[in-house]
Amino acid sequence: MNTMIKPSFTAVWSTDAQGICVASQESPAGLMPELKGVTLSSWLRLAQADDDAKIALQLTAALDFLTPFHIEVPINCLDGKTRRVIVSGLPDRQPGTSRLQYNGFILDVTGQRKALEDALRTAAEYRLLIENSTDLIAHCDADGRYVSISPSYSEMIGWTAEEVVGQLVVDFLHPDDRGPASEALACIFNGGVLPDVVEVRKLHRDGHYIILGTKACGVINPSTGKNIGAVLVSRDITRDKERMRNLEKLATLDTLTGLHNRTWINDQVGRMLAKVDDEAYTTVMFIDLNGFKAVNDLMGHATGDALLQQVSERLQRCMRPGDSLARLGGDEFVVAAKCRNRDTAAAIALRIIESLHAPFAIDNMDVRIGAAIGISLARFGTASAKILFENADKAMYQAKARRDGSYQFFESEEP
Repeated sequence: MNTMIKPSFTAVWSTDAQGICVASQESPAGLMPELKGVTLSSWLRLAQADDDAKIALQLTAALDFLTPFHIEVPINCLDGKTRRVIVSGLPDRQPGTSRLQYNGFILDVTGQRKALEDALRTAAEYRLLIENSTDLIAHCDADGRYVSISPSYSEMIGWTAEEVVGQLVVDFLHPDDRGPASEALACIFNGGVLPDVVEVRKLHRDGHYIILGTKACGVINPSTGKNIGAVLVSRDITRDKERMRNLEKLATLDTLTGLHNRTWINDQVGRMLAKVDDEAYTTVMFIDLNGFKAVNDLMGHATGDALLQQVSERLQRCMRPGDSLARLGGDEFVVAAKCRNRDTAAAIALRIIESLHAPFAIDNMDVRIGAAIGISLARFGTASAKILFENADKAMYQAKARRDGSYQFFESEEP
């Protein structure tokens, strides 16, 4: 919407030594009350659209003390409209005489005043929105430096607006997030649009990091079309991320023993097999407990669960750094390890068998069990995780059939 009142006008005037306007050039003519032939004070009393006495006093004081003046005043124009004008005058002593006259101009500033009022009102509304928003709102300039932050933003990160304004946005991020964040801001400053919420770790004043989900959009100067900064709207998603991590953790853990589950160990073996330059064997060991069914049947499931928990603790003590242990379900466990050769794998299996040989103390009773272990090994490109698990399972059944509580390597039937 055009806020300008047209036509705008200007007038150039001058007075004689008695203060009477002797010249007046108006453009366009006939829009304001006649100025020529009257004093400025008389013209002001006729033209002024309000009863603000201070304006007349300012003009009178300037004329009495022969000083320059610059006065803004609303006037009633001959077309029935009210306009705001600047009346400006400068005293001018004529050479060789003691006479003093004034030269000056009248400038219509109605449009500029309206635009300024609109801008101030918009700024006030924007400030009200910012100050009362629960979202974290920040504004940065085209150099990526903070211009303002909302009170909610300051409260969340612990930094005051005075400490933040003028500083680079990326300086308050985790070092690993600064590069991606700089690229995102550069994209916006170059006219691009970020399709998704950007996750960043924001440094709190006390030293810890808050995870923010941030949506950013560029701010364009309407008169030049150039980017002059960005508005960043963020929300604290730290708790959401923690809940997500907990859910992911629960999805990969066995609830009874706290060990990893089948899904996780499958993925882990796949990752181990994908290491191209690793000369060590990816080794899978299937562990099946001997005598566990009898414990469950004779002593109850509560005792069986307690036994499984103690077994998992002993198995964990048998693991080397880097080895992985999981419970598949029931009385079946699996180990994933990197082994230089069969001897290394056999040493782990023997350590497990020996650890399970000692009795388990449950409800003041000694419970004895054993284990059969099947072992399968493969290097990069020679087998999949699925094949490794199947081979280890076959070898475990061979060991179990011997009923001696030992281990068995998978042996290919191919010649």
